[in-house]
Amino acid sequence: MHIRKRWVALLVLLTLLVTGCTQTPKVTKVAGTILDDKGNPIPNAGLLIDSNVTKTNAAGQFSITALAGENQVFVLVNGYNPQIIPLNLSQDAQTVTLTAKPGKPTRRTGDTVDYILLLDSIRNTDITTTSPFTYLTGDDVREAARIHAGILNLAEAVEYLSPTAMQTLCEILKTRHLVWINKDLKDHLQVFSAQSCKISNLPFNGGRGVKQISGLLRDFLQGDGLSVGRQPEGTEAKLAREVTAYMERIYEITYSGPDIQRIKRVASPVIAVSDRPNLRFTFGILEAAEYNAYALPGGYIFITRPLLEMMDSDAELAAVLAHESAHITHIHAVKGYERQVALAVAGVFLAVATGDVDTYDFVQAIGNIITEGYSKDQEYDADATGLRYIARAGYDPEAMLSLLTKLKELEYRLSGGRRGYSRTHPATESRIRQVRAKLPTVEYYEFLNQYIASL
Repeated sequence: MHIRKRWVALLVLLTLLVTGCTQTPKVTKVAGTILDDKGNPIPNAGLLIDSNVTKTNAAGQFSITALAGENQVFVLVNGYNPQIIPLNLSQDAQTVTLTAKPGKPTRRTGDTVDYILLLDSIRNTDITTTSPFTYLTGDDVREAARIHAGILNLAEAVEYLSPTAMQTLCEILKTRHLVWINKDLKDHLQVFSAQSCKISNLPFNGGRGVKQISGLLRDFLQGDGLSVGRQPEGTEAKLAREVTAYMERIYEITYSGPDIQRIKRVASPVIAVSDRPNLRFTFGILEAAEYNAYALPGGYIFITRPLLEMMDSDAELAAVLAHESAHITHIHAVKGYERQVALAVAGVFLAVATGDVDTYDFVQAIGNIITEGYSKDQEYDADATGLRYIARAGYDPEAMLSLLTKLKELEYRLSGGRRGYSRTHPATESRIRQVRAKLPTVEYYEFLNQYIASL
């Protein structure tokens, strides 16, 4: 027994030693010049290594950071096919010269298909070879996306690319539609149509572990997006009625006028690229003294007058609306309601046990959805998703940072920084940190948007 314990201890020690000696990949700095096959510098060329992106200056020069070791450099010149150049980087800072031979844009070979299905797997769906449409999977077109469009992660790209870039991407990959499932909406299909240049959201039945989507895609192909303007259903529709009525009892709300028209104009492109563009949205201004905005189930977004007047640009207003719309598109209120229902059930049992049934206030349970707001995780998700929405819609993503900076200043003005500007949102400083961390990804896809749209 003692010998066995010693062997176990020795194995643990060896594991710790090996783990401690494992080196993390080293990041190296690379500077250089990109030349064409005649030795001329290529200005304004995009350079991608992994997820890092930079551009050459007028002299064809660049600098970038990348992981040491074997790499592939993607050279992207507007209007030309991607150039893929192998490059072995040392761990020390280095200078390189790359030669690119940009050629005319190319397309995937083969026939045009009805759908490219960017799903984890079609094995857990009812799609078969006899389904009434033609399709390819993400695995089938991964290499084509890489060599014809410079896209390294197609499943991620469709969440960030603009409709114009997506339309060109469909032409490159030779498909009429792109289909994927958003990780936050696991029972909803996202379908982009090259013909309409729009995204549609299609809820599906996932009973018995099999996603029932074949008939849905068949019907969509016949109507190509005729489901736009769908009203919420089930629990979400019920909450929309109850919570909106609650808001109208405690606030004076403006639903029309020039300010509402401005909100609708700014929100329109944001909603169009959201995860549920089919949903009808309603906007209102709360005539209240607080600085806040509310997202209610079913597509209702309310913004207080002081917060609206604090916005210096349409881009900042778009950042607010994108954040709030993300709460709605990701059905955060329904999840919050389910949490409230659980608390309500516990409250009823307690009331019955104590004989004090009259003290439980169900109206207040509805009000808690508003007064307590969303969870911190949901608020951070709304920031990250909203950032993606405004970038896809063509607004400057930096507006999200400028908005949050204003809210941080408001925080200190109202309370010396001891609490948030709003009782329903987490500390602004932590929100700023998260948005800053997401900006490089957004900027990366902003570059790809411009490049793909040029092909």
